[in-house]
Amino acid sequence: MLKLFKSQRSSTISNNKGFSLGEIMIVLVIIGGIMAIVLPKIQDGQRRGEVNQTKMKMTEVTTKINEYYAECGKYPTALSFITDDDSSCKNWTGNPRQSNILKDAWGSEFQYSTSGNGYNLFSLGRDKKAGGSSFDKDIYSDESVGSEE
Repeated sequence: MLKLFKSQRSSTISNNKGFSLGEIMIVLVIIGGIMAIVLPKIQDGQRRGEVNQTKMKMTEVTTKINEYYAECGKYPTALSFITDDDSSCKNWTGNPRQSNILKDAWGSEFQYSTSGNGYNLFSLGRDKKAGGSSFDKDIYSDESVGSEE
């Protein structure tokens, strides 16, 4: 009986050959196809997140600009007012711990200018150049006042 068990066991093991090269290649092609579909969507999601992060920071900066305007009666000349005290406005005290909101998601400083009775706040986007399209286009603050985009 022991001999019979051994012969059945060895025949089962000898039939186990593993995967053929063709089967492995088919699996790799399927995985590659899935990655070709999924990877661009992941990258788009990341880029959308960077744009949203930049917009949120711009909202914070806009709030600070409006607070400054309410306290001082004028728009600041530079965004450094957020972190530094402004000697031209006695009611304003800067906060050095807020330097993180002065840069967009790509590490570039926000572009800020004043003209007449308004201001313009924007980011040059992912490509760090004026203009662009899709995720590379410039991002303007919704709160910019008295200036053209």
